[in-house]
Amino acid sequence: MDNQSGLLEGKEAIREYLKGVGNRKLKKFIEAGLPVRIEGGRWYAHKVNVEKFLLDYTNGPVNGVQE
Repeated sequence: MDNQSGLLEGKEAIREYLKGVGNRKLKKFIEAGLPVRIEGGRWYAHKVNVEKFLLDYTNGPVNGVQE
């Protein structure tokens, strides 16, 4: 669920906000520091925090690029 406050509630809402990433990519993002909170089995993230994470994540070095 995506509400007007910017809070993403539920794993599916977080995945959809990340352009429909799969579970493996979501796990990779979480391991890299994606700010997600899980309480009582319910997932929460805020759009602003996700955007900040993505800005930092995509500002790192390029790996595996082949020309």
